[in-house]
Amino acid sequence: MINAKKIILDVLFPPVCLGCFKNLEEKIEEKPKEKQCLCDACLKLIVINSAFSCPVCRLRLADNKVICRHEGVPRYILGAAANYDNPVINSLIHYFKYENFQNLAPFLSELILEFLGRTGFDTSGFILVPIPLHTSRERQRGYNQSKLLAEILSEKLKINLVDGLKRIKKTNPQVQAKKSGDREKNVKDCFEVINANQIKGKNILLVDDVFTSGATINEAVKVLRSAGARKIAALVIAKA
Repeated sequence: MINAKKIILDVLFPPVCLGCFKNLEEKIEEKPKEKQCLCDACLKLIVINSAFSCPVCRLRLADNKVICRHEGVPRYILGAAANYDNPVINSLIHYFKYENFQNLAPFLSELILEFLGRTGFDTSGFILVPIPLHTSRERQRGYNQSKLLAEILSEKLKINLVDGLKRIKKTNPQVQAKKSGDREKNVKDCFEVINANQIKGKNILLVDDVFTSGATINEAVKVLRSAGARKIAALVIAKA
């Protein structure tokens, strides 16, 4: 009965690739479960970055170390698995973030893990801290996409996840602010540290979905630094 129902659903609503939106005609069951969202052609279009970068000037950072100094920006390194202008990545993030495709979390987390593998970054001695949503927005969306990623990364990397931040101000979606200055004003003072005893003196992997202007992550890093965090590396699926 279950197999018959699946066959009927596949005929009426055949699975489609979330990159090109063509029907997935090949036997998707032969792929790893997390990769069944894309056709082979779209999978090949995903390019994984191989180095951390400066979050301001985007300079590739040798040996995963901070070497840039930019006035007014807290010091951290940016690890983006891919680039946001890749149409396949862009589409996946849209469905993950706005269309309730929570089942994309394992695949998107794998991209971050592949990136870490390519960079040779040593995650031992770090904790994971996801960027939080405001409680009203998380209630509306039903989940926090950054925490979904962090939970999988915690399991795969065997390092602790700490809910170290709380969003205390309901901000407008950053996508609505077109200018960098407007984005900074939008998120100013929107975070506070919780579980401060688990933040002080720790090295932190700060997890979010996308890095665009950097305003949100900059604000989170500033607050974590004020609570005594040591090294901070931001991990995202993609950077603009």
